[in-house]
Amino acid sequence: MSAKISEQHAKTLIAVMEQTSNWKLHPEKKPAFSSSRDALDYVETHNEPLCIEIPVVGKDKQLSVKVTSSGEDMVFTHISFEEPVETRVHNSHFKLISSSVADMLNAKLPEGEKVASF
Repeated sequence: MSAKISEQHAKTLIAVMEQTSNWKLHPEKKPAFSSSRDALDYVETHNEPLCIEIPVVGKDKQLSVKVTSSGEDMVFTHISFEEPVETRVHNSHFKLISSSVADMLNAKLPEGEKVASF
């Protein structure tokens, strides 16, 4: 798996993330971007993975999903579960990002728990 994200995928992800107030986008090991402009400025000079922080409903818990590129696919990986899980979304299907990531995480959460909606 690649350890970076392409600029095209990063920009697509930033555009999608503008539609949510619950999920937060950030560089690895750094705080969330304060604006889309900050995120765009960052990806113009960095091609390292981005992360999405996703809250679990009714819990004081956040799940972090790392986003990288593999060819034309954006790869979403969560490694904190006992077994890592990943889902891929082709760049042309960016509208499926929120549902694909939520489905991936919800399938691994204990019964009765789910991630916050997009």
